[in-house]
Amino acid sequence: MTKDSKYYELIVALKPLLPDDVRKALHQEFVNMVTDNGGEVLDVDVWGKRYLSFKIKGHNEGYYIIYSFKLGASFIGEFRRQLELKQDVLRYMITEVEDVKSIGKRIKKKEIEI
Repeated sequence: MTKDSKYYELIVALKPLLPDDVRKALHQEFVNMVTDNGGEVLDVDVWGKRYLSFKIKGHNEGYYIIYSFKLGASFIGEFRRQLELKQDVLRYMITEVEDVKSIGKRIKKKEIEI
């Protein structure tokens, strides 16, 4: 961990019809992006397919996964850049977590191995 580490949450909407192996490979890439930069993935919550309120890149649905992680603030810019390059990502949002004690306490939709 770096001394500028903070807690973050990433919500990512993937293309809805991705094969399971592609989705798992993307998940592993997200985890590796955090761990390779000295971070730690704390929690993963899979929401699965959800309807979008408007079309994004021609899709009415997205496959949602939420990650809670700890990472140095200096790496967030690079993390965002890497997410922008992923063609299977429809949208993503990274926010800083204020209430660290709430990580992992919510009701899980579906878990995926970290």
